[in-house]
Amino acid sequence: MKSLKQNIRRVLKERINVSYRIATKELDKEVMNKRLFIEVITQLKEIEDRKDFLADEIGLDMTAYEDKFFAVIEDLFRMNFNKAQIGIIQAYIYEATRPEDWDGTVTIEVSKKDIKTFDLKTPEELWSVLQILSKD
Repeated sequence: MKSLKQNIRRVLKERINVSYRIATKELDKEVMNKRLFIEVITQLKEIEDRKDFLADEIGLDMTAYEDKFFAVIEDLFRMNFNKAQIGIIQAYIYEATRPEDWDGTVTIEVSKKDIKTFDLKTPEELWSVLQILSKD
């Protein structure tokens, strides 16, 4: 990190001769959580797609092997998400790979009088829906 700061100082000193201070700022916890969540969900979808490919195209069923890994991951989700959120996560991971079974939307009760339908086609959209469900 120090060499990066030194390089920035050197370039700025060469280009414009001004006084300045360089400081690093950590990412906001919420931004980091969102980024990590999206990465995890993307990887889980890729694992699920690969499992389906191996089963359909090669005839190799990895379910028995992967079950314990998925059980651990789901338990970690249970530590951070409520029951409704986990249901949406599971639907996204397992059902979104089968577009003939699901249109990529979810209908949730936003308030006692308000029911809305949301797109659920990307991990970012999933994160947004989970934030709505976290208010319960």
